[in-house]
Amino acid sequence: MPGLRRFCATAFFSAALVASACGGAIRREPLSEETPVARNASSPPSTSTSSSASTSSASTSAEDTYLSAKPVSAKSIGHTSYVLKVTLEGGLVVAFKPRSVLPLGDRRYKGEIAAYRLARALGLDNVPRAMPRTFVASVLQQAFVTQKGAAEFEQKVLVDKEGRVNGAMMPWIAQYRSIALEEPSWRARWTAWLTNTRTKIAAPDLPLASSISTMLVFDYVTANWDRWSGGNVARDGATDGLLFVDNDGAFYERPPPDALTQQLAILHRVVRFSRKFVAALRSLDDAKLREALGQDTGGEPLLSDRVLGDMQSRRATVLRVIDARIARLGETATFCFD
Repeated sequence: MPGLRRFCATAFFSAALVASACGGAIRREPLSEETPVARNASSPPSTSTSSSASTSSASTSAEDTYLSAKPVSAKSIGHTSYVLKVTLEGGLVVAFKPRSVLPLGDRRYKGEIAAYRLARALGLDNVPRAMPRTFVASVLQQAFVTQKGAAEFEQKVLVDKEGRVNGAMMPWIAQYRSIALEEPSWRARWTAWLTNTRTKIAAPDLPLASSISTMLVFDYVTANWDRWSGGNVARDGATDGLLFVDNDGAFYERPPPDALTQQLAILHRVVRFSRKFVAALRSLDDAKLREALGQDTGGEPLLSDRVLGDMQSRRATVLRVIDARIARLGETATFCFD
């Protein structure tokens, strides 16, 4: 939270809102390398127009393997949350966020699953694939490579009365590159892109600018207060796409109100949005939302009615902000991104 407050206090500056087309040249900065995390290893988003029976079958088969393969080795890799790197039979490697005794650790894993499912419903492929997975706790504990790791597992995980541990499982990203968008040099660049219509955006930077704009809206709608604490944005080295990683700060029953206020203040300054994403957001009524988010393990709804209602309220709020921007600048200037 302190990192978020520091970021939001300095992230934006007053910008002239004069409509113009995107274009120009902006220098890129090198990205830093960081430990790989989970990647979206499923089929393309539901908005894709190309698919085949063989692709669907392969995706289903891979998912079944992720959900059924036994753990071979495990170790803790988390810092502020309890996260495991697990190798499964067959060589699959995943990140696993189990229910834990850490603050809000009994529900934080749901944020990863819900963010992925919501992103898919909105036509986004930026959120790494996250699946609910249940392990027999004793079997997963035996997979730890050290006794210390096994002891920590026993102390931190929440095991149900049948000896199982639930959590979110995410396929591993081998080419994960951290991008510190909260740092001053990066912050100055993307705030200029998104808050000033007179700033030219070079063609190679348009995908990144569009993804950041969408991420700001996505995080407000999902009440993800933890995006800007550091290390929660990355690029997939294989595709160069921006990844919205570490979404376990989203979908809280009672998110920090000051964080939401500051997120909304950010959105009031943004003048450039994705036409396709906003259209998908408009169409997300309650029935579609419930269908998209679905169930947790055990057949219970993944998120409560309160969380869903609050999310729909924030969706309506951000759409009003965008509509006000359209009324002021026009659709062409507002929908700078496809």
